[in-house]
Amino acid sequence: MARPLADGELTAVAPATHATGVALATPADEADVRALLRNTVMPGAVRVAFTREPDYFAGEGLAGAVDRTTIIRAAGRADAMGRLSLHTLHRNGAVRRIGYLGELRLAPDVPNAVRRLRDGYAFLRDHFIADGADGCFTSIAAENLRARRVLEHGGRLGLPTYVPIADLETRLAPVRRAPRAKRFDRVDTVVDRDELTAFLEHHARAAHLSPTWDNARWTALAAHGIGPSDFVVVRAHGRMVAAAAVWDQRSFRQTRICGYQGALRWSRPFMNVLARAGLAPSLPAPGTVVRQASVLGATVDHDRHWPTLWSALRAAADPRGIEWLIIARAAGDPQLEALRRAVGGRAYRTRLYAVRWPDAPAFIDSWDSRPFRPEVALL
Repeated sequence: MARPLADGELTAVAPATHATGVALATPADEADVRALLRNTVMPGAVRVAFTREPDYFAGEGLAGAVDRTTIIRAAGRADAMGRLSLHTLHRNGAVRRIGYLGELRLAPDVPNAVRRLRDGYAFLRDHFIADGADGCFTSIAAENLRARRVLEHGGRLGLPTYVPIADLETRLAPVRRAPRAKRFDRVDTVVDRDELTAFLEHHARAAHLSPTWDNARWTALAAHGIGPSDFVVVRAHGRMVAAAAVWDQRSFRQTRICGYQGALRWSRPFMNVLARAGLAPSLPAPGTVVRQASVLGATVDHDRHWPTLWSALRAAADPRGIEWLIIARAAGDPQLEALRRAVGGRAYRTRLYAVRWPDAPAFIDSWDSRPFRPEVALL
């Protein structure tokens, strides 16, 4: 799903001695849900936890999504959770209600993990059908081979079928490190909403899993502090040619540093010396939140506009204390190479999957040649 699974999550051990209870999470479960997220640490050179502090439900309904968060208990203890988010997205040029599976978490010492997964998936399947979804997708970190092995062969274990559809490259790009691009186009921060909506929607139809843009979308986004006034727009000869916004989501969901491994453990003090000189972004201390923001609605009508747009986004992020910007494009996307040159940074790769339950709606026709462009801020 959206984040890599932690060590031990998909290792089946002795059967549980108590029956498993599966239910939709309610405010009464809020503290337990946050604890599961906080205590599930993702392995790697930088060990992180993806948290939802101080209130899990403050991050629900992003951009108008319908969220179903499942919590699984045994003997009263919260052992596992998962979330199904229904979005209105484009697929093959048409508008569809598509589910995204995210926030799969199991307590590190949970017994019979595959059984927990099976129970949770079955519960989410019922809501998937009841909510009238047309299909479902998810993502798994490319380096998380164990999770991929289990879920790609999940049908044998009573889990839904995972069908690979694309590889996604998410770039974590520093705000300060690179020199500002020279601006040959005009950059506007005063935006006409109707013009912006038409521009974003026109380009979104040319991609898979991109959100629809309309008045309902703007109303939903406003509930989480983002709107047309947050967008920067690039114009050439008076015409809108690029647009995007910096969306700082730290007030309701965070990436928290839990520690460093390998070379980063000993090199972090030296890198932070460079950061104090303004030559590099800092590496936060364990226990702190990464100063990052997602790029929302990044749209260009030609590769040559990426440097100007990215320079404007960095200029918008820097005064707000943001040190990193996140943006994603799929492998094979015609924009990917130009984006890499414009933003630099580090690449994180995930694999996108279509998820299919038996006897549940699913896309049976093939995905056409359009690129996959899900909004990383909504995953």
